Amino acid sequence: MSLRTFWTIVLKIFGLYILVQILYFVPTFFSEIVVLFSAGGQYGGRGEAWIALSVLLLTFSVFLFMLIAFLFRPDRLIDVLSLERLFHKDEIEFKMHRSSILYIAVIVTGLVMFIDSLPLFLKELYGYYYKQINELRGFKDYPGATWIIFSLVKVFISFFMITSPRLIVNFIERKRRGKPKIAEAE
Repeated sequence: MSLRTFWTIVLKIFGLYILVQILYFVPTFFSEIVVLFSAGGQYGGRGEAWIALSVLLLTFSVFLFMLIAFLFRPDRLIDVLSLERLFHKDEIEFKMHRSSILYIAVIVTGLVMFIDSLPLFLKELYGYYYKQINELRGFKDYPGATWIIFSLVKVFISFFMITSPRLIVNFIERKRRGKPKIAEAE
């Protein structure tokens, strides 16, 4: 199997995961629009409703962009992220070196973490914005502040895992190589 085929399969699997996440987001999206523009809405004015709507549309746009990139245009994503150049071989064999498997596992884990944490971060950021409009409290008084920080840290860690997996693999392999073998210890 070629590297491009392998990465295409992996990215399309993540695209399907994003599609599932969009299916969870759409009902919330429409219910928020109804609440924003209803006569008894909780927003003080129409200006705040339009700002909140623009945040919702931005979130939906990010979901849609990710869906298109992962599910329908994985070749572009492979080229942009340069996933093929990260390996020295053109074909993937099932007899892979441990570091190659770790490399793939780090990237896949980073992608899963990124796809999982970005929507949570945007949701919590929207919740904070919503509370700011209604209650005008500070960030430290917002009950979801720790979740905003937590999800933002997860976004950064996952981005690091996707862009610099070789550093993580080298760290893991260095730890393994640093341990003496049982035969040498005796």
